[in-house]
Amino acid sequence: MRGRKHWPFKTGLLVAGLTLWFGTAVFAAPAIEGDTDLTVEADQVVTAQFTVTNEEPMESVSLMLSYDKDVMTYMSGSGGDNFDVTGGNGSVQMTSSPESTEAVFTVRFRGAEDTETTLEVVSCTAAVNGAEVDVLTGETVASEEEAEESDEGAEGDEENEERASFVIDDRTFYVRRPGDMEGFDVVHMDIQGIDSRVLKHNTLDLYVVYLISDNGSFRDYFVYNPDTGNVIPYVNMSSGTDTVIFIEKDEDVEPPVRYSYVDLGWGQKYTIPAYKHVTIDGVDEIFDDTNRYLVYGINQDGEKAWYSFDYDKNSLQLFDTIAYDGEQIYITELEEKDTGMRSEMAYQLERYNTDMGTRLFVILILVLIIIALVNVVVLMYLRMRKMKMLPEEESAEDDEEGRKESGEYIVGNLEENETDFSDPEESGQDQDLEIIDLNEPDEDDE
Repeated sequence: MRGRKHWPFKTGLLVAGLTLWFGTAVFAAPAIEGDTDLTVEADQVVTAQFTVTNEEPMESVSLMLSYDKDVMTYMSGSGGDNFDVTGGNGSVQMTSSPESTEAVFTVRFRGAEDTETTLEVVSCTAAVNGAEVDVLTGETVASEEEAEESDEGAEGDEENEERASFVIDDRTFYVRRPGDMEGFDVVHMDIQGIDSRVLKHNTLDLYVVYLISDNGSFRDYFVYNPDTGNVIPYVNMSSGTDTVIFIEKDEDVEPPVRYSYVDLGWGQKYTIPAYKHVTIDGVDEIFDDTNRYLVYGINQDGEKAWYSFDYDKNSLQLFDTIAYDGEQIYITELEEKDTGMRSEMAYQLERYNTDMGTRLFVILILVLIIIALVNVVVLMYLRMRKMKMLPEEESAEDDEEGRKESGEYIVGNLEENETDFSDPEESGQDQDLEIIDLNEPDEDDE
């Protein structure tokens, strides 16, 4: 009986223990496992896989990795439903909406040398039941923000409409409280008429804002330009001994000649304003087929300049504007000379065509004149020949008439041994012949 009296108590303890144990299991934070230590070989593809798990379905998962860009080059990533990835410049950010208890991310790199390297998980968050949980710490991100806002006297959660916002790639991003960044201090700034917390560089007139997309999937830093109100992705690269941050060019700064504006894709999410070399074909601009771009940046000393960015090698080099301008002046002179020669050749060709046309016209006129003259000569010759034949016919007619008048011509057809003269006796006609004495004087003379 004594043992039975303590049974309910023991049962309560057991139930309480089971409740605590199961409760801990149910509300356990998401966990992540993956390949952080990699063996890299030159020009070979190496793959790393990361798995985020939770006992309850996750609406969305975001994972950011960092890698040694001198050892590996980012190639691609995958991660299931509604997957999005941005990679390059030493970092990779992947997001997906698994709507399940597991999210698997795979990322691929190409090795630059044979070595051992390490992938670092910079951040990993998961949205569970509408709350965003930091997978690395197990803390709820929303609770931290509410606590920070309450510390500053804010009442309740701040709505997105009360925050400054930017539209990037058809997605709305809101300004949120930034974290700590070396060389920057948190300050307040009026953005779009809203008091916002931003990062200001310790020595430079440079501002950085922390933006989160409307669905919480994308979280990145952007350089904010108070003069234009624009933002571009925050990019910090080394150029020799300088540390360069990409910025939007000033309004009074013109890009070098033969460079045209392009949107340089930065990963798969954002774009950076850049310029690309072009050649002019008539009125068309033909971009060169290299992956070299011109970007505007500021170094640690506050010097702004153009930089040549090699996308394939992920390298940055100061652009020598003076040498380039001198080269372009020389090229321009050659082009002007070539253009002048082309114009002169075109003029000579046009003049030749004009002269040839004139010559052909003159030749045609001369041919027509010659043909006309030949016709005239032929006609005159025919007329003169006709006139020459007419006098001969007239003289022949005169001779014939004279012979008729004198009666001394004989008409008839004579045959052999025949004569026109007949014997008077034979004719049977008596003819009196008169004898004329030539010596006897004429009666008329007497």
